[in-house]
Amino acid sequence: MTAVWLLIRPSRGSGAAFALQLIAATLTTVLTCTVAMLARALWRVPSAEIAYQVLAVAIVLVLFVPLLTLGSATARLAARSRDERLATLRLLGATAARVRRIAVAEVTVTAALGVCAGTALSALVPWALAPMPLRGAPLTAEGLWLPWWVWTALPPLLVAVAGSSAFLGLRRVILSPLGVRTRPAAPRLSWARVAVAGAVVAAAALVLQLMSPGWGLLVIVGALGAVVLAVMAVFAAVGPFVVSLRAGRLARSATAAPQLIAARGVQDDPRSAWRAVSALALATFIAIPAGSLLGYLDTIVRSQSREIMTPDQLLLFADARTFLLALVALAFLVVACQVALTQAAEVFERRELTRALDRIGMPRRALESARTLRVMIPARLAVIGSALTAVVLAFPLVGIALAVAPWFLIATAGVLALGLLLVRAGVGVTSPLLRRELAAPQRGE
Repeated sequence: MTAVWLLIRPSRGSGAAFALQLIAATLTTVLTCTVAMLARALWRVPSAEIAYQVLAVAIVLVLFVPLLTLGSATARLAARSRDERLATLRLLGATAARVRRIAVAEVTVTAALGVCAGTALSALVPWALAPMPLRGAPLTAEGLWLPWWVWTALPPLLVAVAGSSAFLGLRRVILSPLGVRTRPAAPRLSWARVAVAGAVVAAAALVLQLMSPGWGLLVIVGALGAVVLAVMAVFAAVGPFVVSLRAGRLARSATAAPQLIAARGVQDDPRSAWRAVSALALATFIAIPAGSLLGYLDTIVRSQSREIMTPDQLLLFADARTFLLALVALAFLVVACQVALTQAAEVFERRELTRALDRIGMPRRALESARTLRVMIPARLAVIGSALTAVVLAFPLVGIALAVAPWFLIATAGVLALGLLLVRAGVGVTSPLLRRELAAPQRGE
């Protein structure tokens, strides 16, 4: 057990990765609790308007999958940052199954520490959110405070998600005495999935067009949930295919080494490249309808229609603006966290290639350029593709907003540009990890 502890405990070389894992687990817990508090506050609004309940469910549905993805990214980083130590355990005679159990246990312990810290910080969230207006009055900490059973059930659930993500991630990893590597499973991508995705988007647009208050709260919530899940499935199915096509074209027309390295890196694993920016795709999908709705609501409130609206409707419009802005802000915060984690994992996964390029004399600036470009290729496609999908699904709303409140759509475009800057910042945050890997004794200097 002493040898095992010496191998799995954080060292100077792995301290940055361990800190990132801990911070990510903490932020995941705080964000999850924040989403639960906002949804609970909306659900309990004493109003006959079902829009409050619909907005509460939308917040949970939209941010649930990105938060799960953030947990998976944390587990992936933990596994990749320990691959050399896991190989050492195999050399000492440990079985592959035992090494997996050790790796999963380490991820679970780290997640538990982060969840504990996040739960403690979440106790301050109600006071931080209290100034937000709801129904014309500021929220209260008592109204945002979660029930005792949520505080009891949520931390173990988050730790279980982290452990499960680590276990599922390690199933695609070969644990041999000579090293730890991902199983070479070439993705099967074809045009058929594009055709199916187009049909799914068309069906989702039809559902949104036919939706009406006469359906009832449960049916509307179910329909919205189905549309969101369908769009997520479309992104997961088509994203890697489009990214692979774009990388192939860039590789054929590359005029510099960073472009060729980045394009080939994306082609090697387009699913992983897309997964790194999947949260950005979803945030873009949220931002377009949200910005259009904000512009539409602002126009109505400022027009003469305000005189014939009931006080409940005016309060609903104001609350919708507030909570839509909060939703977009939370989504892009998840994007920043996910990008930083996935890029840290990429540093460990591709360190052999990076060290080889460094040995043959490739400048550090060119290495950073290739790493940034490898992320920005799928990031740009994620923003463009998600924006087009959102426009198709919410075309009437976007068209009205473009006619009556174009400045809101311009502001939305600025928010999307900020999202791309967050992606670049996520790459920059992990630059110290890259420099540490290049300065390691394994360089062979």
